[in-house]
Amino acid sequence: MKDLGFNNISFKKLPQNFEAAINEIIDSANPKTNITISAETLKVISDFVIKNANDGKAWLPKERREAKGAALINSYNIPFDKTLEINLAADVPDAALFYKVLRYSKKINLSQQTKKFFIECAKRFPTNKIAKTSYYSIESITPNIQSGAYYSYTNLRAITRANINGIEMLVSISDMIAPSDFSMRGAPVGPVEDGLFYYSQRPGLNLPGVSWAKSQMYLSSTLVVYLETPEKNTAVAMVSWQRAGWKGMNIIKSHHIYSVLQDTLSAFNSVFGNKNVTLKNIHYILNKVNKMNAKNKNNLYSKYRAYVMKWLDIKPKGLNPFRKSVLAKVFNDKSLDNMKNDFIDILIVQEYVRELIGKPTWSVTPPLKPTK
Repeated sequence: MKDLGFNNISFKKLPQNFEAAINEIIDSANPKTNITISAETLKVISDFVIKNANDGKAWLPKERREAKGAALINSYNIPFDKTLEINLAADVPDAALFYKVLRYSKKINLSQQTKKFFIECAKRFPTNKIAKTSYYSIESITPNIQSGAYYSYTNLRAITRANINGIEMLVSISDMIAPSDFSMRGAPVGPVEDGLFYYSQRPGLNLPGVSWAKSQMYLSSTLVVYLETPEKNTAVAMVSWQRAGWKGMNIIKSHHIYSVLQDTLSAFNSVFGNKNVTLKNIHYILNKVNKMNAKNKNNLYSKYRAYVMKWLDIKPKGLNPFRKSVLAKVFNDKSLDNMKNDFIDILIVQEYVRELIGKPTWSVTPPLKPTK
């Protein structure tokens, strides 16, 4: 896999006690284990996250089930109550908020107990109270910048809500329950930082010489910790392991995972850190798209199509005037006609969220002129 310079990252190994705490939390997510997370374990997590939230280090966890991993910890000037309220809204898909890394997401098989958990746990907890729930979710990720691959799969999600010695915490585990479907090829549309993508529906990878490869994601396991710091900011720690390739080969390295974590936390800061992003406004967007008639939805989607076609004609920088962009190489004439309604809906929701934070892309009228 092409590294694009990410392999210059200098990683520091996670300490042993933090690794042990991670393992206990992940093992507790398996409903067959009946493991209860202890307050002592959560304190190990909170102490390490608070201590290292602003050091800028790239952390390296031990391999998990033959998968490479990476970890990132940052602190943001975002109220924890806001982080909690939006994250624990049962009807808000993760893809609406983390548009740089998720194409689509949907919670499934939500029990009444889990729905009750979301309501009750969005409030502050008394000291040393711990609560837990689990459910399944469907996820489709955005194309990987290095390989162009995007996948869909089902996760088991386990959520732990706690207050440990006065530190408010939310811990989320996402663990893939079976290998993903085979990879499709995609590419960014416009500047990579916009988090807007094109999905070709062509199988394989964008890598030279192996574009034919029908890769799969064999393992995806991610732990996310949100907690309130003593300074009343929100600290976020993400630890993720990924294994993907073909015929058992793993093409994902730790620096690839780290770049995805950077994109995830960049989206978190942009979205949750914006004063216009409130649960009320997110609900307004979701209701607006849900109630939108077919004509208005098609009119909006036609703007996305036009935006993709505009960027399709932009030549990449370089001396070769005949060289195609990645977008042009992977483009499939039928893909825009065949996009599923669920994908169109979340595409529109994500653009409304970008508009909410002042960063619209394809919906701008007249369309923004691409820079060559």
